Amino acid sequence: MLATAIEPSERRLSQVDLFCLQAPPARTIEPAPRARSVARTLGVVCLALLAGLVFTAWHANAAAQERDALLEQLRSERAERIRTALAAKDAELSAAHYALDTRVRRDIVDQRMLAQEQRENELERLAANVEQQKLVEADCVTPRSIMLGAGL
Repeated sequence: MLATAIEPSERRLSQVDLFCLQAPPARTIEPAPRARSVARTLGVVCLALLAGLVFTAWHANAAAQERDALLEQLRSERAERIRTALAAKDAELSAAHYALDTRVRRDIVDQRMLAQEQRENELERLAANVEQQKLVEADCVTPRSIMLGAGL
C-alpha cells in the first residue's frame, strides 16, 4: 500500500477531538436536588387533584341522590294534590247532582200537586153539575137547591 493513505489510528486529532479529550469523563448524572423537589411537588399536586376529583364525584353523587329524593317527594305531593282535587270535584258534583235531583223531584211533585188540584176543581164542578142535573130531573126543590139556584 501506499504511504499516502493514513491509518485512522495515525491521523491527527482535530480541535474538537482535543476539546473532548480535555473534558472530564462523563459520570452518572444524578438528578439535582431541585429536580427531586419538583418531582415531589408534582406528585403532591397530582394527589391533591385526585383527592379533589374524588370529592367532587362524591359531592355530585350526593346531590344527584338528594335531587332524586326531592323529585320523588314532588311526584307524590302532586299525585296527592290531584287525588284531593278529584275528590273535591267529585264531592262538588255529588252535591250538585243531589241538589238538581231534589229540585227536579220537587218540581215533579209540584206539577203533580197542581194537576191534582186542577183535577179536584174539575171534579167538584162536575159533581155540582151532576147534582144540579139530578135535582132538575127529580124536580125536587130543597133549601139547598134554592140557594144554589140563587147563586149563594
